[in-house]
Amino acid sequence: MARLSEKAWTKHFLSAALLVAGMSWASFGFAQDILTTPHGNLPNENLRSIAAIAFSDDGKVVAGDDRGNLQFWELESQKSLGTSSVNSGLLLLRFLPGDRSFVAVDASGMVSIIDLLQGSKGTTFRTASKPLRAALDAGKTMLAIATKAGRIELFDLKAMMPLGQIDAQDRIQDLLFLGFDRLGQQLVAIDRLAKVSSWNPATLKLLREVTLSGGELHGSRSVLHSGATNRASNVFVVGLEEVAIPKGGLQRGGDLMRQHSAIVYDWTTGTEVKRLKTQAALDLVALGPGNDHLATVAQDGKAITFLDLRKGEMGSSLATSEKLRAVAISEDNRWIAAGSKNGTLSVWKLKFRDEASAARPNLPSLSGRIRTTTGSEPALKPGVATRIAILTFEAKGMSQDVADVCLNSLSNSLANLDYITLIERKQIEKVVAEQRFQNTDLADESTSIQVGKLLGADRVLLCGIGKLGSSMVLTARILHVETGKVIRGREVICEECRDQDIFDAIKLLASTIAQ
Repeated sequence: MARLSEKAWTKHFLSAALLVAGMSWASFGFAQDILTTPHGNLPNENLRSIAAIAFSDDGKVVAGDDRGNLQFWELESQKSLGTSSVNSGLLLLRFLPGDRSFVAVDASGMVSIIDLLQGSKGTTFRTASKPLRAALDAGKTMLAIATKAGRIELFDLKAMMPLGQIDAQDRIQDLLFLGFDRLGQQLVAIDRLAKVSSWNPATLKLLREVTLSGGELHGSRSVLHSGATNRASNVFVVGLEEVAIPKGGLQRGGDLMRQHSAIVYDWTTGTEVKRLKTQAALDLVALGPGNDHLATVAQDGKAITFLDLRKGEMGSSLATSEKLRAVAISEDNRWIAAGSKNGTLSVWKLKFRDEASAARPNLPSLSGRIRTTTGSEPALKPGVATRIAILTFEAKGMSQDVADVCLNSLSNSLANLDYITLIERKQIEKVVAEQRFQNTDLADESTSIQVGKLLGADRVLLCGIGKLGSSMVLTARILHVETGKVIRGREVICEECRDQDIFDAIKLLASTIAQ
């Protein structure tokens, strides 16, 4: 985004500047929901031009440069936790489950799993061809790497084995963005000419192809400069530039017409959700904090500007003295880090101005943030034949009709697993009627165990959905019929949840029960 004049900044913004370790910054704001506080420049031992940044869930950050050097820190104390290195410049850095290690993909095609405490490489393997882009799914187990050979190689990082290859010839030659949706059910590649290709990573089959369009200038051609998503979002965002010949043709000394926008697209359909015009091309974007804000770096590369995608407004800005190359926002929305071409890693703390009203229910959310609070491991052992009865799906703070829809969706998800035998609703209702139980009685664990035995079930599920403000919580208790004990509890939270987000939340809940 083009920088405003000094007079304009003075008129519209309150500014403050802080000089730390060679980089200066200022926070500006007006009618904004996000407050930023400078945290400092992290001590740098050997980093040059920073190419990738990643946050852990437990308050650590790692950065890598264009030579393969790595360094990691504890955020609050700014203490360096160590250094490491890989073969060449970093394409991807992501923390793995447990936050003890992270995966690094470098430009030579080497994939390294690095232990954070020891700074040593554990498992390493190499792609078959030189990589272009890399992505890790929301569950942090599936790695996708697009290569110059026109293939996308998939790896299971938990089992440390290849999952297969996607033939993506002519779809990734000028690749800008590669990413998974929040459920790991779609893998999307976007090239610089705005062509989007989507595959099912389980079947390796092409799902759809669409071309993103600006639509503002007649006869224009779209060019993408940047793209981003996060692991909890059902949208992705691109920085798009429309280029067109002016009416009457291109005159001597004249220039093409250009229109710049940040555009939000829905993962499922590829349709446009929101558009916000910008003053310049967006060379870097990071989705967050939340799903309705976007951190952007324009062509001059010396300022981070937040866009409120839901309101359609520009928010706070962080001005720097060095050209930026990488920007990242933590999943808990508490931190933003920026890496410069001179190797400086600067960190700010983020906070919504009013935490209680951050959801702003008077405005429609672009996408709910969906996450599990009880881990992604399935509660039921995969491949072991199990008879299941879903006895309840209660609604709290909302219509029972919503819970009934959730019950049907969860039933369909579990019924599609070969090793799960789902007991039909009619059979459950028949036993309940014969025993003269009320539906409310089934919430009692002893009653549910009794019904489960009469049904011949191995496990029974007691589920519910509740609403608190703009968030929804889905829960499942899994009871062992023979022992009568609760063997697992599962919970999924959908923050700023739209009605259509419930279906994704149910799919995630189902995956934590059985896969």
